[in-house]
Amino acid sequence: MKAVPVVVQHSWGTLGGGGPIGALTRLMGSRLAEQYEFVPMHQQQAAGGVDVSLLRQWVRMLREVQPDLVHVRGLGNEGFHGVLAARLAGCPRILVSVHGTQRDLSDRAGLRRSVVVKALEPATLALATHVTTVCHYAAARPFVQRHRTKLIGPLVNGVTIESGDDSARQGLRTSLGLREKDVAVASVGRLVWEKGHEDLASALTLAPASVRERTVLLIVGDGPDSEAIEARYQTTGVRTRMLGRRLDVPDILRAADVFAFPSWHENLSNALIEAMMSGVPVVATDVGGNTEIVRGGGGLLIPARNADALAAALVELIRDEPRRRLLGEEARENALANYSTEAMLQTFDNVYRTVLGVK
Repeated sequence: MKAVPVVVQHSWGTLGGGGPIGALTRLMGSRLAEQYEFVPMHQQQAAGGVDVSLLRQWVRMLREVQPDLVHVRGLGNEGFHGVLAARLAGCPRILVSVHGTQRDLSDRAGLRRSVVVKALEPATLALATHVTTVCHYAAARPFVQRHRTKLIGPLVNGVTIESGDDSARQGLRTSLGLREKDVAVASVGRLVWEKGHEDLASALTLAPASVRERTVLLIVGDGPDSEAIEARYQTTGVRTRMLGRRLDVPDILRAADVFAFPSWHENLSNALIEAMMSGVPVVATDVGGNTEIVRGGGGLLIPARNADALAAALVELIRDEPRRRLLGEEARENALANYSTEAMLQTFDNVYRTVLGVK
């Protein structure tokens, strides 16, 4: 007789590579580790096809562990391997959480994307016994609604970031080369054009010279378009710090004055929540989970792919320090109330209990 339910936690990617694996790290080290026995099942990267060796390895492990629940993160190649292995091993409950879909990636065309969108993603959802999402927007999408009879959740991300003191903030700003009157605009995420970097560069170029002169752009992250994106920012007339992938993102956010998040599509962004938890006012596109988060207070919503609207919002906040402070306070209050680690743990516990059929 098992003392507590055994939950296999499937994941993929590398530390610092995005919200799902960060949320998993917090989950594994939380109080829920006393209520559930968590067993990791990690895939470093997409296999580029069906990895029979990986499937055999996972099936053997799952048959040995005999989990009560397998939680598979993601669709496409990574999620397909996780859910297929769980099915082959005869696992009774398989929860797939939707964190994104390749149908949104306009820069990926061709046969491979077509196979993922038309075959692997539907198969991953079909093989699951239960499906959840990270926001209400994703749950309402037609490709998810086809499986609404097994839809539960959503399973919201959460973070915990302590508010820093002024001396620590000043030290961080000095280390980043910021002057006293500079306004630091931070952007955190994967360096691909889909995250709105062309729109941000155009918006900065549209800003008055007096605004550009006192603005410093802090870009955190890496990705396949990093070199081209860096070159584009060099044309804006704004001092830009390309900081690469960092594990000290909360520290960098404490040094920022505004968080820019002009992505073209989004579910529930961990980076956006971290910025708001850090007390940084945000300018975000009115898409997906961004809308759900920012409507709770703490920032400005603008249309996607609209450099003029982005420029107007950024200039407003760069020029108006009292407005930044007010929105920053609202942002932290919103994040603490709705997107804390404790709030995340409660939703995980509720979803797992629902799937397991326990009170």
